[in-house]
Amino acid sequence: MTHKRRRFPILLVLLFLLAIALVVFMMFAVYSNSRVLGAPGENVKLLNNLRYSLSLYRNLELLQEPQVFPGESERKFTIYSSDSAMDVCRKLESEGYVLSAAGTCDLLTYKGSDRTLSPGTYTIPSGYNAIQLTRLIADSANRDLQFTIFAGWRLEEIAGVIDQMGFSFSTEDFVAYVYSPPPQISQPLGLPPGKSLEGYLHPGQYSLKPTLTLDEFMTEATGRTLAVIDEARQLQNQQSNAYSMDELITIASIIQRETLETAEMPTIASVFFNRLAIDMRLETDPTVQYALGYSAPTQSWWKTPLLYVDLAVESDYNTYRVQGIPPGPICSPGRDAIMAAFAPDQSGYYFFRAKCDGSLTHNFAVTYEEHLANGCE
Repeated sequence: MTHKRRRFPILLVLLFLLAIALVVFMMFAVYSNSRVLGAPGENVKLLNNLRYSLSLYRNLELLQEPQVFPGESERKFTIYSSDSAMDVCRKLESEGYVLSAAGTCDLLTYKGSDRTLSPGTYTIPSGYNAIQLTRLIADSANRDLQFTIFAGWRLEEIAGVIDQMGFSFSTEDFVAYVYSPPPQISQPLGLPPGKSLEGYLHPGQYSLKPTLTLDEFMTEATGRTLAVIDEARQLQNQQSNAYSMDELITIASIIQRETLETAEMPTIASVFFNRLAIDMRLETDPTVQYALGYSAPTQSWWKTPLLYVDLAVESDYNTYRVQGIPPGPICSPGRDAIMAAFAPDQSGYYFFRAKCDGSLTHNFAVTYEEHLANGCE
């Protein structure tokens, strides 16, 4: 009986020492976590803090391990409105941004960010670890800015929306840059001296980090154009081979303004090349619209309809008066227009005009008489 009574206090002492050891360890884990991860979120309860402390402490090394993207300086990661925090963490692990989905979710919960993740696209730099990454995606101010350049826009139209986007650069900065591009941008494009970037900012959707510089934006926008040009060169035919890249982009820009129907772009291109081959003026309305500039009555950079008096405007861009290809592009052509300029159809057409059915497509003709017959009554 005495032996059992002695064992009971010893057991209590051991349990007490074990409890103290557990508390000390928990305090050590909390301290270690706070040193590496910072303080827990303001709205995170003490019990939740303690609950995730052990798991976070166990994954501390994994959370600090940087993830490098071979050959890439950054990648895009998108959070959708339907994604839960766990969905986000699993995608981060499966796509190689973090080493532990569970540890990353524990970290988000520890910081109180698991329920406040904002949908959007985020630019993740190479070499970030899970701690840096969760800090980035937990702040909606770090979401990419979504910007669109529409096919057929001229530089002034692009400039008109720059200040609305919240970029780190202004419209004034943009205008100064595109009309006097630095060599690192103009030389890869083969731009003649004094030429602007008209026609070389590729249309499409851009997901841009908020801290993006003007140089970075221009590198991406012109880089997309160069990628399409490289693709188009593989299909280049005898008709287009005699012209410089700038001349072909100029033709592509006219094609872009002439039609929205991509299927007829190569045929329209054939009309232009056929005319050029016999020294016939291009006589295309978009070049006149470009020469006229902004139209106050229509509040547009593309005056519609044109009057006969407009066709007499004095400008090197007016192809009703000037022979050959205009001095440069008149807008940003899309991929299909560029491909058409580099690889036009082989046809006998010298004329085209809009169909009378409102389809915004065109009838083509070999002779002027056929062209007149295609007119609307």
